[in-house]
Amino acid sequence: MGIIPRPRAALDNLDASALTYALSRMTPELTFLVLPGESWDEMMARREAASDILDDLLAEAADELADAEAVAW
Repeated sequence: MGIIPRPRAALDNLDASALTYALSRMTPELTFLVLPGESWDEMMARREAASDILDDLLAEAADELADAEAVAW
């Protein structure tokens, strides 16, 4: 037994398509840890906005994936 815990689920059946969809449509600066010259309040506001945008894009991806599955039937 090693120090690194084993994943709870097999990674070979992991579907990251919704996350890929969302992150490919986000502005990269939204996901930076800290931007040069950024204040604490600005950073927190940017992170909150990034969280909201990611949530919206994941919902959009879920809708598109559901539509694609409906068409595939």
